[in-house]
Amino acid sequence: MINRFRLTPASPVITPLMSDTLFGHFCWAVLYRSGENYLEELLANFAKGKPAPVLFSSAFPTGYLPRPTIPPLGRNRLTQLVHKHFGKSKKAEFEGFMRAKALSKKRLLKLEQWHRLKAGYSEEKILDEFLQQGTSTREPIGEDEVSTSNTINRISGTVAEGGGVFAREKTWYREGTQFDLYVSVNLPELQDLVVWFLLEFLPENGFGADKSIGMGRFNTAVDSSFTADEFDTIEGNARLSLSLCSFNNMGSYKVFYRLRTKFGKLGGNFAVFSPTGGKPRPFKKPILMYEPGAVFLMSESLEDRPLLEGIHSDTRIRHCGVPITVPFKLLEDMSDALNANETR
Repeated sequence: MINRFRLTPASPVITPLMSDTLFGHFCWAVLYRSGENYLEELLANFAKGKPAPVLFSSAFPTGYLPRPTIPPLGRNRLTQLVHKHFGKSKKAEFEGFMRAKALSKKRLLKLEQWHRLKAGYSEEKILDEFLQQGTSTREPIGEDEVSTSNTINRISGTVAEGGGVFAREKTWYREGTQFDLYVSVNLPELQDLVVWFLLEFLPENGFGADKSIGMGRFNTAVDSSFTADEFDTIEGNARLSLSLCSFNNMGSYKVFYRLRTKFGKLGGNFAVFSPTGGKPRPFKKPILMYEPGAVFLMSESLEDRPLLEGIHSDTRIRHCGVPITVPFKLLEDMSDALNANETR
């Protein structure tokens, strides 16, 4: 069952609210509350053929979903749309093509647009709506700030030799900004644990980098207005990912995507102590992941995929790239685009 929670930033944020990082925070919360044996039993349920006990989406600005990643319109169809909304003069064509180019970079889709188009979605339909409504190309997020710091020698209390300068980017969200987070819970006994994690543990402990000094603070609440059947679609032939995706044999699926290389880092105690003794080894191996918005050309859920293994020198450590996906009906025939991708 999918639930929706509302997150309101109460501080700047350094680490983006991504699905795999949220899952990692949840695992540490479970360990601190219920012990290592309980956590191991929970992770053992992530096996092929069984629905994942709990999954997180990435967080999206309230009222938005990721825009499906599908190939852009061909020149002829795009020209027809430009003529429809801007006219056929040279000046109008130029203005229309520039506007369409800017709108093609939008990564978010309003929820009401999704509900209206999910039973028959196409790139032509959504671009037609964008052009008709004069949609802004600016995404509703916040302002980024880059600051530099020096590495401090913890023994001497002075700046490390050579300066050790490093940069940090944090985001200041505009007043009133909120995020929607979707959580799929397939084991009923985990429902209370998920609610505790999001409504108590996360606000008290913070999220991501520098949470110990006040970064990554959120006020959270259950969105009681949401019902899981909002995502139901009759005769869906594709699925939209709401999470970062990476799982075994991922390349065998017919999918359109944008790639992100994730340089993961261990959290909790493992950020400062090695899992097996010795010096800390907090960094995971780089992982290629599909960003939210990936479109899988299939009707079945992907929630039964296992966790990624072999991503750290300690074989016990795994990574969650199992996505929450929602169904929709894709009108366009993607065969030619898929064939073009396979021959590159």
